[in-house]
This record gives sequence, structure tokens and C-alpha cells, in this order.
Amino acid sequence: MRASRADIDALPIFPLIDPAFLTVNEYAALLGFAERNDAAFGMPDAGDYWKGRTLTPTDIDDELIRGIFRQTRDRAIAKLTAVLTEQLGPQPPLYSDLINYARWPPGYELQPHADSENPHGAPHPYPWRDFATVIYLNDDYDGGEIHFPNLGLELKPQPRMLVVFPGTMFFLHGVRRVTRGMRHTIASFITFDPDHRFEF
Repeated sequence: MRASRADIDALPIFPLIDPAFLTVNEYAALLGFAERNDAAFGMPDAGDYWKGRTLTPTDIDDELIRGIFRQTRDRAIAKLTAVLTEQLGPQPPLYSDLINYARWPPGYELQPHADSENPHGAPHPYPWRDFATVIYLNDDYDGGEIHFPNLGLELKPQPRMLVVFPGTMFFLHGVRRVTRGMRHTIASFITFDPDHRFEF
């Protein structure tokens, strides 16, 4: 039986952190691709927060990179499934929603938000996003820490690190302003809803 969001929020394991989630070879390939393909991202646009900063696997022709996206997606889902099963008993299958490269030039930040809920029960555009995952590819930048205001927690991510957390208001999170360098991440969302499964 699927656990409630309140039951999941109450688990002390989140945010779930794996400091060496990527293999060395995966890390080198993913970061190298992002650094070599700057033009593929396009140009940032002040009127569109994400424009010029993200690439999904469907934007990428390199089958090696697409394969690594699949491998890391499957490992993240397996890790999360194992943790939920251990803590709450068997749960329904999990699926990956959107997954993408995201780059963060100097000046970019993200205000605290939740990935599937809004304050006071206001409708959210992505209510099926039960969990978020972020994989970090570099640390040669200043700023860019991920922070969780409700938890009093701030993390300076390290290369190869995976962070997983629920999409609820309890796990409100933001990204501090990047002040120097380019921050590279791979972000994805995980859902119990098979109708929002993202295949590539």
C-alpha cells in the first residue's frame, strides 16, 4: 500500500544523500559533455528562467550520454525504492518524470519552493512529482548551495553527489545565488504515477 505523503515526510532519512553516486567514468563523461556542448544549451533569456540553461535526453544525440542518463535514473529509483521499502514496507513502482542537465551561470538562484505542492493548498502545476533528485557534477563555483529552510539545512554539493527529497512543502528548498563559475547539475523528478513516466 502506498504510504501517505505525511508518512514519507516523517522519515528521518530525507534528504537522502549519496556522496559518490556517480562512478568516476560517469562523472567524467557527463561533465565533459556539458562543458563541450555549451552552444547546445542556447542563450539564457531574462524573460524565461530556464531557457538556455537546460537539456533533456531527447535534445541529446550522444548515445553514451543518453545511456548514462538511463543508468543513473534506474539506480536512483532503485535506491529510493529500497529505502522506502525498508522504512514503510512495499510501495508501488516508481517512475522517472522529467530529467535534464541544468546549468547555473553567475547571477542565477532559485527561491525556496516545493516540487509538487504550493502554500495553503493552492494548485501546483506538477502535483505528481513525489520526489526530486539532483546529481552534482562540479564544485568549481562560488555560491549555489542547496538549502532547506524548514530543516535549517544548507549543503555545498560535491561532484558525483546525489540528493533525493520529497516534493512536499515540508521539503521547501532553494538554491543560493551563484556568484562565480558555472554550476552543473542533473535534475529529475520521481513519481508514483505511471502516466507521467518520461521515456527516452
